[in-house]
Amino acid sequence: MSHNTLYTVLAPLYDKIMNHVNYDLWFTLIQKIVSQHFPYGKPSILELGGGSGVLAKMLRNEGYTCLGSDYSFSMCKEAYKKGVPFFCSDACHLPTKKTFPFAIFLYDGINYLKTLNDYKNLFVEIYNLLDTDGFFLFDITTEVNSLNNFLDIVDGEDFGESSYIRHSYFDKKKKIQHNNFTVYTKSSINNSLYEKGSEHHIQKIFYAEEILSVIPKNHFTIMGVWDNFSFDNYNSRSERIHFLLKKKSET
Repeated sequence: MSHNTLYTVLAPLYDKIMNHVNYDLWFTLIQKIVSQHFPYGKPSILELGGGSGVLAKMLRNEGYTCLGSDYSFSMCKEAYKKGVPFFCSDACHLPTKKTFPFAIFLYDGINYLKTLNDYKNLFVEIYNLLDTDGFFLFDITTEVNSLNNFLDIVDGEDFGESSYIRHSYFDKKKKIQHNNFTVYTKSSINNSLYEKGSEHHIQKIFYAEEILSVIPKNHFTIMGVWDNFSFDNYNSRSERIHFLLKKKSET
């Protein structure tokens, strides 16, 4: 039995577990931002926290040059199976010196950052890898989302060769979203046996105002802070909030 937080157990099942996720919503949002801010054509994109490469593959299929990254080596391997170039890295300590006109960190992957100091470090990294006047798009999941959908639920699914059980619960005092996964996978040695693995994932929920307070105003212009996938201002009922930052010219 294994216990970890790096998607080692979940990676082979991730696309099945997340089959309900409508990645088209993120793709459409990206397309709208590109049409508004990149008049010369499709920019090359760096995706942080790209998971198993689903969104990156969609972008590449539509003619974008997209390089992906993820903290989990196991998830990077799943992306490679899709033919998507990925590298394994902590988003706060990126190894690339190449710059990009557009960087994205979506599907609340940024919620894995545990402190506001982590956000500060991330913004420094993003500033250094963006072209002048480049853009950074990211989103957070909110306390409202946790209270409405993940306060204390148990769900799961059986895929035949494998299955999982998930217990999601929200610590309202510490503002931490917990997701405990137990995975059963048919043994490659004995088909009558299943191997058991587990993972415990923790996401820290910050208010939008807290994140806005640590965005370095000398480095970025805040272009928008939106409710969900709209271009409407976020509000107290927002379950997901998107942020778009533009790198300022160096002085």
